[in-house]
Amino acid sequence: MLFHVTHHHTEATCPARNDEVMGKTFGVVLDSLRENVNEVIGAWVAPPEHDFFFVVDADDASQIFAGLFPIVDIGTAKIQLVSDYAEALRLRAELAS
Repeated sequence: MLFHVTHHHTEATCPARNDEVMGKTFGVVLDSLRENVNEVIGAWVAPPEHDFFFVVDADDASQIFAGLFPIVDIGTAKIQLVSDYAEALRLRAELAS
């Protein structure tokens, strides 16, 4: 299943100016996701907003929780189950006929 993950932290919890904290959190979170989910489809960041975005393939939310564990106490994550857009259109056409 595909999930869109939005992680948000604040300027107060942002580790950008602390190399030690950065190395233990956002410095390893992508590797942690790769180790725990089936596949990381993509990863993006909006630095001024303190937002990170990941699209991952996982069997359940526990894989995502494990993957995000390095940043779990820095901010919050919103996890949404998503579908392939082209496949959704194909299914809609099939169901509507």
